[in-house]
Amino acid sequence: MTSSDSTTSAPPPPAGPEPFDLRDTWRWSGEPAACSLTGGSLEITAPGHSDLYSLPGSHEVANLPLLQRAVDGDFTAWTRVTVRRGSSFADAGGLALHGAEHWLKVCVERGRDGGWSIVTVVSAPHSDEAAGPALVTPAADLLITRQGRRCAVRVRADATEPWRVVRTFHGPPETRLRLGLFAQAPFSESASATFEPVRLAATALADRR
Repeated sequence: MTSSDSTTSAPPPPAGPEPFDLRDTWRWSGEPAACSLTGGSLEITAPGHSDLYSLPGSHEVANLPLLQRAVDGDFTAWTRVTVRRGSSFADAGGLALHGAEHWLKVCVERGRDGGWSIVTVVSAPHSDEAAGPALVTPAADLLITRQGRRCAVRVRADATEPWRVVRTFHGPPETRLRLGLFAQAPFSESASATFEPVRLAATALADRR
């Protein structure tokens, strides 16, 4: 697995929104403290001390409330994430990708200094965490693209900026994976994140770097 931090002028991901179908397409793994859907905006509130991390001898927890759907083969997924009521270190919201034993999460996360940044965690099965670019506000567009087992994560603060590659990695071996949305509050009593909306296409970006 590798990390990178470079801008790109590649075309943006497909613009067609993927509606939130909480009855059929999207299913919960774990229970959120709250969940609300208003138009194309979904808000997830995480219960206290919820997280997903696997570093034996340091921090191991797997109680993250995930709203998930299946994705088959190559794909590109993109959404705008805004963290709300995140007042403590590691409060966050973002995207996750799961296989049977390997997983990724990319999130907008609060730092120890109170600032915000992009954080990625790749676990295969133990967690390898990497800090990405700093953010002025607790909001960013997050993108995951997959071709075969080659995966990449891109981010941008808003639509006026170019996409930036923050991580590439060798993904889970399964053809069918689970794409997830989450909020987390590892060291606090609660945190919320909104997603507006999710966009999903059954193709990988031609340029993953």
